Amino acid sequence: MDVRRWGPDNQTLPNMQCLLIGLRPMPAEREAVELRTKMWQQVTDIDGLPVQWVSFSTAQDEDRSPTLLLSLLTEATADNVIKVATELIAGEYSCELWGSAPAILPLKPCEGYEHLLIRSKSDLAPFEDWAYSTIKQWGLFVQNNLLTADEVEQLRHYVLQEIDNAESLLKLHRPRIKIGKDLMAFKEIASRGNERFDLLLEPSSLGCQFVYNFIIKRISHVLERIIGLVDKEVDCDVSVVYSKPGAPNQGWHADGDHQKGSNDAGWDEDGWKTRLSDPYALCLFIPLIDLDDNTGYTQFWPASHRNKGLMGFGPLAEIVDATWNGKCEAGQAIWYDYRLMHRGIRNSSCTLRPVLQVLVKHKWYIERRNYGDESIMSLETS
Repeated sequence: MDVRRWGPDNQTLPNMQCLLIGLRPMPAEREAVELRTKMWQQVTDIDGLPVQWVSFSTAQDEDRSPTLLLSLLTEATADNVIKVATELIAGEYSCELWGSAPAILPLKPCEGYEHLLIRSKSDLAPFEDWAYSTIKQWGLFVQNNLLTADEVEQLRHYVLQEIDNAESLLKLHRPRIKIGKDLMAFKEIASRGNERFDLLLEPSSLGCQFVYNFIIKRISHVLERIIGLVDKEVDCDVSVVYSKPGAPNQGWHADGDHQKGSNDAGWDEDGWKTRLSDPYALCLFIPLIDLDDNTGYTQFWPASHRNKGLMGFGPLAEIVDATWNGKCEAGQAIWYDYRLMHRGIRNSSCTLRPVLQVLVKHKWYIERRNYGDESIMSLETS
C-alpha cells in the first residue's frame, strides 16, 4: 500500500476504516479475477477520498450462497462505497456491506491456512527460521510430533492427578463453590464457569518438571529465535486448560493486550513486517487427547495479533470464514502470539479435554488476568 496517499502519518487518521464488501452471485474463477481487477483499477477514490484495496476472499452468506469478499481502506462512508461499487458492476452482481472495522480485517487466503501454518516437508529453511516468520505473519503455527505417544500418556497421567488434587482441595476448603458453575480466581486455579478451568502447575510438580526436562529443552532454539533465551530473557508458566463435557463455546478474546508504547501493524498491509512489535509473550497449546468436533478444540483468527483495533471483532471472523480450527492430535503443539484472538469450542463429548499450556514471556511481564491473589487453602472470609 502506498501510505503516502494519506500523508506522512497514515496510522492515526481518525476516520479511516476497513470495509468489507460482498459480491453475489459468486463469479467463476476467471471472471472473479477480471471483476477484482476492474474494481481495484477503477475505484481509486470516492468523493476525493483515496481508496486502497487490500485483499479478497470467499465466504458463504446467511443463505449459504458463495460470495466474493473484497476489503478496502478509505475515509469515505460505507454507503458511498456501496453506491460506487454497485454502479460499476451495473446490475451484474449484488453488492452489500459485510463489515467494517477500525483496523485491517485479516481474511483467509483462498487456498486456506493449512499449508501456511503447518511446515511442508519440502521446506528447506531451518525450522526455527520458518517458525519465526510464520508466527510473525500469521500469529501462530503448528509443530508436529513434539511429544511421543508414551510421553503424552505420562504427561496426561501427571496432569489428571493435578486436576484431581486441585478439585479435592476446592471441595475441602471452598465447599460453597459449585465447581464448573461458579466463577473463581485463586492463585492455583481459575474458572469463569461453564465447565472451563485454568490450573497453574507448581514448578515442583511432576508435570512441570516434565515440561522443563523434555519440552523446553527441545524447543529452546526455537524460543530463542522468536522471543529470547529461556531463564535469561524469558521465563515460563505451565498450566493445564481443561474443559469438561458440556462446556459451551467460549467468547472471542486475546490472552494479552498490545502493550502500552508498542506498535501494532497500523494501516499498512505490510505493517506486520515493518511496524508490529515483536511478541512479549507466546503460548504453546499441547493437547493431551486427540481433538475433534466432539471434544472441541481452540479456534483461532490468524493474523488478528497485528492490530489492537480488532478486539471485539471476533464474531465477524466467523461470518467471513476467516478462522482456523485447531483440531490437533495429542502431542502436537500450537504456538501462538499472546495477542492473537481465539476461543474454545464446546465439548460435546463425554470426555475431559485437557490441554497443556506453556506460557513463555519476557521476565518483565506478569500475568495478572487469569488468576487471583488468594490461595484455595487460605481462610475463607464470609
